[in-house]
Amino acid sequence: MEGLAQLEILCERLYNSQDSVERAHAERTLNCFSVNTDYISQCQYILDNALTPYALMLASSSLLKQVTEQSLPLQLRLDIRNYLINYLATRGPDLEPFVVGSLIQLFCRVTKFGWLDDDRFKDVIKEAMNFLSQRQQMAFKIIFLKGSGGQSL
Repeated sequence: MEGLAQLEILCERLYNSQDSVERAHAERTLNCFSVNTDYISQCQYILDNALTPYALMLASSSLLKQVTEQSLPLQLRLDIRNYLINYLATRGPDLEPFVVGSLIQLFCRVTKFGWLDDDRFKDVIKEAMNFLSQRQQMAFKIIFLKGSGGQSL
């Protein structure tokens, strides 16, 4: 892999190419992200730095497969979960709906598989309520600022 730009091109081919040979080549090249746990940190790097939704989708779907099929250490699963909460809170509104859906599915899978392993996975309801409360407060601030002509108090 010669960098993020090359990866983004391969992801676009994986998800959009009409040429089955080209799509199969992209799938073989990118498969390592789904089967090798050493690539989990690379998936996070892709989520943090990629510009195309197809690269983000690759990272999310690869992590979903890793979480589902690998026996990941508890701390790594907690780290993935916490990362996803923060990622969705900060970047979620700007992402394509299919990427958000994939990330939410990943978050739910991590939470489901960790539910009986550690009580921190059960904090999801409290964290969701905090998140929604913060979003509501932000919306009120925006409405207030628009209503006051953008003038600060």
